[in-house]
Amino acid sequence: MAKLRGPTERRVLKDDRLFTLDVFILEGLMTEKFSKKNEVISRTIQIRGDQALEDLHHTIFDAFDREEEHMYEFQVGGKRPMDPKARRYVLPMALEDPFWDMEPAGSVTHTSIGSLGLKAGDAFGYWFDFGDDWWHRINVVSIEDAAPPGSYPKITKRVGESPPQYLDWDEEDENGETALSDNGIPDLLADVPNAYAARCTELVGLTDAFCDAHLDSEYRELCREMAVAICQEGSPVLKARSTSWAAGIVCAVGWVNFLTDPDQTPHMTSAQLAEGLGVSVATMQAKARLIRKMLDLIQFDPDWCLPSKLDDNPLVWMLEVNGFLIDIRMVPREAQVVAYEKGLIPYVPADRPKVVREDSQ
Repeated sequence: MAKLRGPTERRVLKDDRLFTLDVFILEGLMTEKFSKKNEVISRTIQIRGDQALEDLHHTIFDAFDREEEHMYEFQVGGKRPMDPKARRYVLPMALEDPFWDMEPAGSVTHTSIGSLGLKAGDAFGYWFDFGDDWWHRINVVSIEDAAPPGSYPKITKRVGESPPQYLDWDEEDENGETALSDNGIPDLLADVPNAYAARCTELVGLTDAFCDAHLDSEYRELCREMAVAICQEGSPVLKARSTSWAAGIVCAVGWVNFLTDPDQTPHMTSAQLAEGLGVSVATMQAKARLIRKMLDLIQFDPDWCLPSKLDDNPLVWMLEVNGFLIDIRMVPREAQVVAYEKGLIPYVPADRPKVVREDSQ
């Protein structure tokens, strides 16, 4: 994703105050060797009170020599990602996302540093990349009444090396880290490029364990297939923790099949899914949104519908014939066979036994 540069254009009250901030990396994907060599990693940034949190983000991005943009947010008053006590300032797209569970305090684009009510000695949080979870603490060192002439924001001090934005998983494996067992998936790996085989194995191990414990075998098989589908050339699936992607897979399959609908069986809330998979709700939903985009998913998607729900899924059976939409279940068996042989429907409806419900007997 291309970097954005320059201050954000917006109308805010003029605030000449100069904020000096120390930005520390608290958590992120770093090797033990790198962490021991760089026990403290921080950057000092000066920014005017009338500049936005978005401007601060871009400066932090440059200060730590990052190359690829990701979702991010600022949290004032919290101690960790998704702290319920924090006021959360998010990207505009998050404000418009109906699947975003927690209510933000505002947008990073239209919230100025000066409007946060900060004072010297305060600290707030910055969370970058909801998959790799780079978590920062920002200390307010000082606030001057007027900023000297010059261009802001600017980086005034660097302590420690900038960690690589993405961990080298091959290097980690050589240092002794092992992938999860293959859980009997060699056949699935036949469709996965060699570079992605280890990650696919991890994902299947995680989703299998979760589905066996909380869902059912239908979800288990669809999650396996989705792991294979996203572990392909050009996929970003190697760039974050496997637990984040596993959570995104379960969430995406659940989204297609309305798993969060209390009338469904099985049923789980977003909070229950995230807790069971060991990630935050925001991390899970961010990865699920990316997977939905990668695979062009829709709700009731015939390709990702639970087998037990195929009979009741209208998108499975509506086909266009001579410019008209028809329900293939209503046509003669011969036509159904042709549609099945062409791969347009999962089975021949006329050959399925009729189920008589007790309330209709």
